[in-house]
Amino acid sequence: MKKTLPIVLGVIFGVYGLLEFYIPHWRVRATTDEFQAWAAVLTAAAFILGGVNILQVTWPKIRRREADWQYKVILLASAAMMLLVGLPWHKLGDAEEARLTHAVVGGEVAGGGGRIVVAAPDDVMVRVGAVNAPARTDGKALAVDVPAGEVEVVLSRRMAGFRALSAKVNVAAGQVVEVKGDPPMTWGRDGRVFVWIYDHVFDPCNSTMFALLAFFVASAAFRAFRARNAEAALLLLAAILVMLGRAPLGRSISDVFPDFAQWLIDIPNNAGRRAIMMGAAIGAIATGLRVIVGIERSHLGSD
Repeated sequence: MKKTLPIVLGVIFGVYGLLEFYIPHWRVRATTDEFQAWAAVLTAAAFILGGVNILQVTWPKIRRREADWQYKVILLASAAMMLLVGLPWHKLGDAEEARLTHAVVGGEVAGGGGRIVVAAPDDVMVRVGAVNAPARTDGKALAVDVPAGEVEVVLSRRMAGFRALSAKVNVAAGQVVEVKGDPPMTWGRDGRVFVWIYDHVFDPCNSTMFALLAFFVASAAFRAFRARNAEAALLLLAAILVMLGRAPLGRSISDVFPDFAQWLIDIPNNAGRRAIMMGAAIGAIATGLRVIVGIERSHLGSD
């Protein structure tokens, strides 16, 4: 039963996944949307199981002080930190603290309109109607003359990870209205701390790893591009021509090298890439059919 039920479910959903493209009915589309929602829930559960699995695998090695256990400590600490900063903690606070307030501070504007004066930190951008400017310029608060009536005011930080504040302010003729606000920092996936860690820690480390991979690729290419036979010699020749076409040295020698290198990429290389993609697609179709009909059972842990 442990293996029969997964096979039956795989067959049912696999056949449904094929037939839904040939049944143009709204109920089929609604059923597909429901299944996709279930899949999203299962994906979230898989992430939780993955985190538990990392803890189960790494913690015993840390406790036994196995080789490179220090790196596993960094792994767990980093995962815990990203989990904490990825939660939307700002939603637990008082929403009344993060809002725009306005009050009439005078009535000296001539011309039938009013004026809005913004009191906000220096790094805040303000949008009042069609005006978009910093909250303070040369130490002076932004003041915008507006027509009498309702005017929308939006305050936002110049950096990511802060929530914008907006309000509609009624300005009477001749009034001076002061608007105060300070866009609050947010937490979660789009929060300030999460974005800062991604931009200043993860992204530089990621770029460093890819930069190091270039040396491994160059070393592997040096070992692979050896003219041991006709096929290897052809590969070596194509690689040399493409490198000459892409490097400034090739263009300085002759304009033929860039054009020929582009021809190699557009015609022979593109044809080979399409053939590989078609073969991979046929293989994926064959594997999917084997799973649907119950022939392929490796995903169930059997041989």
